[in-house]
Amino acid sequence: MNSTKFTNDTVTQFRTDFHAAVAALEKEYGCHIKLGTIRYDGTSLRSTMKAEKGVKPVYNTVKDFNLGDKVRINHKTVDSGLEFIVIKINKKSIKVENAKTKKWFKVSANLLETI
Repeated sequence: MNSTKFTNDTVTQFRTDFHAAVAALEKEYGCHIKLGTIRYDGTSLRSTMKAEKGVKPVYNTVKDFNLGDKVRINHKTVDSGLEFIVIKINKKSIKVENAKTKKWFKVSANLLETI
């Protein structure tokens, strides 16, 4: 890329190139590397990077769930012992209802674990 300014397209390509470039580091050090949100202006970009030991986690998508599935929410603010039922599946999120209290939450699919 020989453009003099960062644009949405160049930032998207940068993320793709970054993941390809760190693949060897991930293999060598037995970790997975995540690049955070990229913020940019005309002449610079910035982001956070996190390297974690172990196998790269596989995240759930909305396609992995069906209505009526029993799930848990894997988040630090939610008690891990609570059981929820999938009541609606949207394009990017899933609506779940507490099995006992009937209180519902709209959460990202990657936070859910099937029971």
